[in-house]
Amino acid sequence: MRALAVCLGFFLVMLDSTIVTVALPSIGGGTATLQWVVDAYTVVFAALVLAGGSFADRFGARRSYHGGMAIFALGSVMCACTTGGAWLIAGRVVQGVGAAVLMPSSLALIRSTYPEPARQARVIGLWGGLAGVAAAAGPLLGGALLAVAGWPALFLLNVPFAVLVLCISRSLVDPPRQAGSRVDVPGLVTSTCGLALLVAGCIAADPPLVAAGVLVLGLFVLLQRRHPAPMLRPDLLRHRALRATVITGFALNFAFYGQFFLVTLYLQQHRHLSPLLTGVALAVQAAGAVVGSPFGGWAGHRYGPRATMLAGLLTGAAGFAALAVCAAGPLPVVLAALFVVGFGIDTAMTAATSLTLQAAPDGHAGVASGLLNTMRQVGSALGVAVLGTVGAFSTAMLIATGTYLAAALLVALRIGPTRPAAGAAAVPVTAGAPAGR
Repeated sequence: MRALAVCLGFFLVMLDSTIVTVALPSIGGGTATLQWVVDAYTVVFAALVLAGGSFADRFGARRSYHGGMAIFALGSVMCACTTGGAWLIAGRVVQGVGAAVLMPSSLALIRSTYPEPARQARVIGLWGGLAGVAAAAGPLLGGALLAVAGWPALFLLNVPFAVLVLCISRSLVDPPRQAGSRVDVPGLVTSTCGLALLVAGCIAADPPLVAAGVLVLGLFVLLQRRHPAPMLRPDLLRHRALRATVITGFALNFAFYGQFFLVTLYLQQHRHLSPLLTGVALAVQAAGAVVGSPFGGWAGHRYGPRATMLAGLLTGAAGFAALAVCAAGPLPVVLAALFVVGFGIDTAMTAATSLTLQAAPDGHAGVASGLLNTMRQVGSALGVAVLGTVGAFSTAMLIATGTYLAAALLVALRIGPTRPAAGAAAVPVTAGAPAGR
């Protein structure tokens, strides 16, 4: 029951990232309004997830998890009670705030509630597997609800689940809180503004916004070095294994979400599949992710996170290469390649999540997981923006292949061998890890 409590919140976060897309024609309004119905959630989520991790470390992960869930439910009610337009976008913003607090809190709670390595690996696999189910079920569930109840039901669906989570999550174990009572206000402001500018610039393909975001994030890093109680400890950024892991998270989402956007268009425009059959094809890829996530949890405990990350990255690269070569081939071959890609990303991401939680110092699991998921969100936005501009489908898939291979090389060179052992966490061996982390 505790595992369900800590995983169900992330399930709702991922469900609302996909379920709303099928409702856009029913919601109505101009193109710009509908774009912001989707992007308001994405931008706010990405901008605040690092701050959400800091809140979890400083004020308690369980309290933050409950607060994030309550905010998410409030945003869902706001969305359901509007007729569209600006108020619907405002509700999506509130949902994004709740999701940004909820997601890193859930990972911090997994680490503290399940300290045993084998059990922790299984719960992380469940955490990622449910996310894959949510991504696959979103469009299908959304279509079914639209047929019988209208688009407000897509948002009201979250409320009973939120109440359930609040009722069954009281037994979750709070991790140690971050030392120090001062809130890093400059860090919160600069990280939020910088990430918002960066992600919005990626979505809008606006170089000045991207440049402004990079500059503000540079200021954030500078301020972190001078603040007596920074939200992001500078030694976290100097930890070789953690740095390589968050870069890998960026690469995983950059290639995956870039190809997800292109595959959707390719199947309908070039293979002439109906929207329903396209959804079924994408569900095959999501099925690969559902299988890959628990496998990644098991393999990470059995063989270590490093080996599992490498296996997932190389598997995903093989799937992208198959899409590049066989795009015009038989549809079953394309579906098999999509399954392999989905399996590869969740195998690698589950292991990366485990390594992030292992590498984080006590009291900093929230901000470490927030850093990983921030890089993932930035990678998602940038992947769609970059790969979406590539003219040839096969060329874009080859770029995705190269991205995964480069990430695999980074993992091989920058993350030392891990030593899995029964009853003990796999210990990253990194020559450049700061002392006393």
